[in-house]
Amino acid sequence: MFDRTIETAAAVRITVTECLGDLAVRGAEEPRVRVRARDGEDDVLLEQKGDDLTLAVRSDCSLTCPVGTTLTVQIVRGDLRVRGVDSQVTVGTVHGDVSLRDAGPATLEQVYGDLSARRVSGDLQVGVVMGDALLRIVDGACTLHEVGGDLVAEGLAGGLDAEKVGGDARLGPPFSPASTYRFHVGSDLSVIIPADASLRLSLRAGSAIHSRIPDLVLEDDGAEAAGVLGEGEAILEAEAGSAIHLRPAQSGHVPSDDLEFDLGGLGLDIEARITEAMAELESRLEESLGRIDSEALRLRVGRAVERSHQAAERAAERARQAAEREAERARLRRERAERRWRRVSGQKTTPREPAASDEERLRVLRMLEKGIITPQQATELLAALEGR
Repeated sequence: MFDRTIETAAAVRITVTECLGDLAVRGAEEPRVRVRARDGEDDVLLEQKGDDLTLAVRSDCSLTCPVGTTLTVQIVRGDLRVRGVDSQVTVGTVHGDVSLRDAGPATLEQVYGDLSARRVSGDLQVGVVMGDALLRIVDGACTLHEVGGDLVAEGLAGGLDAEKVGGDARLGPPFSPASTYRFHVGSDLSVIIPADASLRLSLRAGSAIHSRIPDLVLEDDGAEAAGVLGEGEAILEAEAGSAIHLRPAQSGHVPSDDLEFDLGGLGLDIEARITEAMAELESRLEESLGRIDSEALRLRVGRAVERSHQAAERAAERARQAAEREAERARLRRERAERRWRRVSGQKTTPREPAASDEERLRVLRMLEKGIITPQQATELLAALEGR
């Protein structure tokens, strides 16, 4: 176990040249950097030159740094989590998933897994995401070159340019004045539009455009459909390979949390706490080992540490799976509660949609395939979707 703390200034520059496992970076108020790695010192290269630190690690790594750190991550072979780093974050290639929270301006070149970015205080530039992407609450301009799966985007104050989305996409408010929201979607696009939107629309769909916006008149010249809401201060330009759905933001609507995009959040936090506890235990054991003369006893203690590692990993995986199951149940409960509220309040309902979409069914089947839920739980979730 590698564990080292370095006193630094409140703003430092950290470059992670390579991490062969998972990398977790968290900003803290203290002017120091703490590096913890699962393996020993021989697998960690840490260099400091003034306010510049360079790190390379051959195992899972946890990094705590000042919130004002300028962070550059070149290659991560596993997952990457960055939270609470409010200066520039630059990421090269991540072979797993990326979770970005409460961060400053960020640039990501290539993500082979899923991307989840929330509360970014600045511009967000993303090259290629092979999986799904969730973007929520980005203060600056947001640019996506390519998303291989689905995209959900809400709270993008500075606009969005999504050059290519392979699956479905959903865009939610706000539509900020003088901002442009541009999409090229391979399948369906859903746009949630509030009643007070000031928006100019230019739409092209491979199949049809379905609008439930009362005050919107779309003029279709055969090539594209165009319309204006309010003063037309924001611009929406969208092209979809299948259908485009324009839906009003319902009064009393409970916004979706899209928990399925953040499945790793709770589980990873639990895993981090377990890892920290194990690190403390290992540190004490290593001190004790230095005072043990018996080689046989040293081996027994070493095996006990390894078994503890394995138990911690199993516990973290169980926690992650439980979090995912609870997330799906919570989403279903929220949707049922919203429908009951609409019936009781007498709010006019929109035409009934199919009980369960193909996307939702596939999501359950993927969870079953990955072993996150059992066949019985999958059956219950599918039944709940069909009966909602």
